[in-house]
Amino acid sequence: MDVAFVVDEIVNPEDLEKFRKQYAEESRRGAPAAQTAFYYAHALIKSTKEDVRTGIYILESLLKRVESDMPKRDYVYYLAIAHTRIKEYDRALEYINLLLSAESDNHQALDLKELIEQRMKRDGLVGLALTFGFGGAAILGVAAAAVMAIKKK
Repeated sequence: MDVAFVVDEIVNPEDLEKFRKQYAEESRRGAPAAQTAFYYAHALIKSTKEDVRTGIYILESLLKRVESDMPKRDYVYYLAIAHTRIKEYDRALEYINLLLSAESDNHQALDLKELIEQRMKRDGLVGLALTFGFGGAAILGVAAAAVMAIKKK
């Protein structure tokens, strides 16, 4: 599948509502299942900029969970997609490089990195990303630990 399609895809509003209801229902009973949270976050990152930010928050929360029924590399990959969608290319590159440090031959990740770099050039943000791209170390530290756990498997 074309990575640009994945990044630019817009969620069907009915699907977003379905995942929102499931997430809200499980949240009322306690912490929602990781899979439910992931599906909701995945739908959110294909919606409005505000929804993308909510999706990022949920995905970052999932990375911090000790137990999870979803591979943490999926969280990292979709965090890179989410940041690409809202043109936070520096953060997108940090996440995708983190994934590639664990899985250097991951073709999806390599394709996404290429797309991010193309969009950075297109949007003229290469210099800005280099200047400010070293921020967010605390969040990426958690993600790095998650990816290192993937490497050990």
